[in-house]
Amino acid sequence: MITRNKIFYFWDVLSNNPANMAKCAAFSILALSMGLGLSACGETKTAGGGPSGSEAGNAITAQILTADKSPAALARVRLMDSEGLDSEKAYSAETDEDGKVVIEDVADGDYTLEAKLDGEALQLAVTVSGASVDLKKSRLKKMATVSGSVGDSANGVVKVRGLEHSAKVKDGNFTLDSLPEGVLSLVFISDAKNSDTSSTYLKVLAGEKTMSSTFAEESRALLLDDFQDSNYQNRFMPARTYDGGWWYFDFAENVTPDFVIGENHLFTLANEDGNVSAHVAAHFGETFTDSAGVVHWAWATMGVELGKSDKKLCNDISSVDSVAFRIKGIGSVVFNIIDSNLEPDHQKLIQSEYGLEDDWVRVSVPLPADKDAFKCVNQLAWDFKTIDGYAEVWLDDVELIGGDRLSIWEK
Repeated sequence: MITRNKIFYFWDVLSNNPANMAKCAAFSILALSMGLGLSACGETKTAGGGPSGSEAGNAITAQILTADKSPAALARVRLMDSEGLDSEKAYSAETDEDGKVVIEDVADGDYTLEAKLDGEALQLAVTVSGASVDLKKSRLKKMATVSGSVGDSANGVVKVRGLEHSAKVKDGNFTLDSLPEGVLSLVFISDAKNSDTSSTYLKVLAGEKTMSSTFAEESRALLLDDFQDSNYQNRFMPARTYDGGWWYFDFAENVTPDFVIGENHLFTLANEDGNVSAHVAAHFGETFTDSAGVVHWAWATMGVELGKSDKKLCNDISSVDSVAFRIKGIGSVVFNIIDSNLEPDHQKLIQSEYGLEDDWVRVSVPLPADKDAFKCVNQLAWDFKTIDGYAEVWLDDVELIGGDRLSIWEK
């Protein structure tokens, strides 16, 4: 049996393709059965009870229940463009005594429906495409809270895409409360002139407080990790949790890593004039055969979990066009996209080898046209190949190019 060191997880410490913003369209004023009007585009649109559709457009219907399965009477309901930050352009409604709600005259597009009542909330993704949508019954859950930092001394506001939530940022810190359970896309808008917006993604659970992961410029919305936060968890995972998203370094018993910080820290984070990157090096011993006839090969690999540590909770990256990263070093690497749920001989969905150079090179690994195999991916990994028994790697700016960013992380 091959003996090898365990993978160590440690505490120490997205070209983008955001969905298009829904175009503003003029909506007719419609007399609804509950006497509520629908205002013009650019203002809050109000909707209420009535038939499940209308000649003027599509309708969204739902029945909202409380956590204890009672009708959520008079719950506040908002429907926003799923990528939108401007709640002024949302549809607004209220449930009736049976918890039912109808939002009429909805233009085609992707939306987020949010409902709130007495400390409970929910969010639902809704796609409208030429027909009315019945969301059936959905239950509210306890509200969640997110706190975090966008950087020292920064001031501005953090908003949630597709939801009516915002919080002031003072000295870099913020807290968002009364949030529904689910995946959230947070956007920081700085008070400073000529500053790009920055964003992050995380999943919050009902009734729990969560720390946000690191923010990255919106122009790189699918940036998996740039190591600027100097921790070993990818930026899409909630900070300071052990749920997953960890970087690791694993190696055979006849491989010796150069950089060992403390007991379990098997690679360093290098700082080159303020830019932080992963730095890994190892000496490879000779292949040998033990007394039982088992061959022990020298191997080493570094990688990152895309989602939870439970490998069954994989991520769908079938919408991604390519995976890109910057790399330099000595030797070469074989880049792998992995589904650990498959049989060992079939886990590596992509294997691409790249020789390393002294200067940084940006590598882009395209996914094949048929992407069904990438609906379940839980690791990215870089296997090392040596020169004269030695390999050294600097890695930075791991990005997922293209794709639907929220569909990747919702699991």
